[in-house]
Amino acid sequence: MKARIFLLAVVVIIQFLLELTAGRVFVAPSLVPFLLIYLSENYERMWAVNGAFWSGLCLDLLLHQPPGSSSLAFLAGMYAAKAFSKLSSGEGKGYLLSMTAIAVLVSDTIFILIASRPLGSGFSSVLLLVIPRVVLTVISGALILIVTEWISGMKSRKVTG
Repeated sequence: MKARIFLLAVVVIIQFLLELTAGRVFVAPSLVPFLLIYLSENYERMWAVNGAFWSGLCLDLLLHQPPGSSSLAFLAGMYAAKAFSKLSSGEGKGYLLSMTAIAVLVSDTIFILIASRPLGSGFSSVLLLVIPRVVLTVISGALILIVTEWISGMKSRKVTG
């Protein structure tokens, strides 16, 4: 449990750094929803709620956004992903990546609506960045899943060999 909390904290810091660097140039992948979906599907379900709330609050404080806007957006994204999981009977990488795509699409749309000042201003122009962000997140998630599967395969060959 402590290792997963540490992993979420590291991903929040990486997300912060990505928003400061790649997010200023074009768009940054949203790694927090990917990790939250992975943890809630493979470990405890509480990651979808507790992890979304606390990681969103930390990101808001780090990025100087209205407090709670990322938390609310992540919670909405996790809810949409959970609704998708109830409709589908999938499992595996494609299932996790499709849930991630839905979560990022919903959470970024909600975040744009909530965090923009005045409320909802610039929605149409900023919304064009949501689709590339979803695509980058799915590509990043696929690469992470492939690398972790490769590493675990190497470890299992090392143990049995």
